[in-house]
Amino acid sequence: MGGKRELLEDIGRAVDEMDTPHQSFCDLFAGTAIVSYAFSDSFDIVSNDIQRYSSIFANTYFSDFSVLGDPEDVVATVLEECTSVVEEDRKHYHNNLFTYCEDIDFQTMEAIERTQLRLCDKVFDTGFSFFKRYYSGTYWSYEQCLWIDAIRRVAERHSAGCLYYAIMSSLIFAMSYCAQSTGHFAQFRTLTKDNYKSVLIYRLKDLSKLFKKKLGEFLRVLNHPTLHSCRPSSLDYLDCISTLEPGTIIYADPPYSAVHYSRFYHAVETLVLYDCPELEYKGRYRKERYQSPFDQKSKVKKAFEDLFHAIKYQRCHLLLSYSDNALLSETQVNEVASHVFGDQYVVKDYSRDFKHMKMGRSDDYQLNVHELLLSFTRI
Repeated sequence: MGGKRELLEDIGRAVDEMDTPHQSFCDLFAGTAIVSYAFSDSFDIVSNDIQRYSSIFANTYFSDFSVLGDPEDVVATVLEECTSVVEEDRKHYHNNLFTYCEDIDFQTMEAIERTQLRLCDKVFDTGFSFFKRYYSGTYWSYEQCLWIDAIRRVAERHSAGCLYYAIMSSLIFAMSYCAQSTGHFAQFRTLTKDNYKSVLIYRLKDLSKLFKKKLGEFLRVLNHPTLHSCRPSSLDYLDCISTLEPGTIIYADPPYSAVHYSRFYHAVETLVLYDCPELEYKGRYRKERYQSPFDQKSKVKKAFEDLFHAIKYQRCHLLLSYSDNALLSETQVNEVASHVFGDQYVVKDYSRDFKHMKMGRSDDYQLNVHELLLSFTRI
């Protein structure tokens, strides 16, 4: 949600036209780290996001997987490890077999789903069982959760090297494409007679094949050393700014919605941390979830004031992305910026019409917005 792939050309032009020498670039609210990666040929990068899953993507993009050897051999070895874990688990919990087929009827499928949902009351006495226990029958089936836990367990074996990041990113990809939700994890669909065929499509997806495909792609494509360094971090935005060198170009794409992003990606955060958190509500959210001040009407103006003041104090430059359907209006954003930056910054406007992805399975899955894109270059 809110990905900036389609804005990369505009962002690049704005950076190129900043009339100042610069060596470093900070992607302050990095998310999938796509903007960080886009500038990896030109700058030393700081890729920051308070949610830890973002650092997995950043580390993946900036890894040189050629050091691991032949991609096909590496993928085969990883799959062999994962398959061994899955087979071991199946022997240990041989009663947990839930079979979906294309011609399954609603009553049979509903019974399977209901049984899986009750696994949260079951005690699993092997490690890496969190997703099987708490997410079976929700976004994923038991079989898919079995593979999620197994791949996560294998990833941990490789946590000392770059393969860890490729495994984790590939697993996140596979999880996303198997989830019977709307592209994120805010809510899974309750099974009904009307939607069970649609849900079944996702229950039948082979998570291991999706994982294998993406892992191979990462290993084949990201196979050369990057010219510049990348420092992934998981700091609050103000703490991150305080670590930057004067003259750093900061790309800030703060949250704009009243709905907290941690609600959409809680399952991915739990996968990365694997800290077995207390869960709540139907969506199985982490009870302790980060809530950004940019997502709160009562705090968003001060959040922008703090952002601008920190950048000014650190003597950095700013490229700001924001939306005209956000909690703070375009006029208000400009007023706050003008008040804080005064005549010490040159402002250029690169705003344009843009489509925000809503990640819903409906006819209005995209929203037409006017994307505010402003550069503030320190004089």
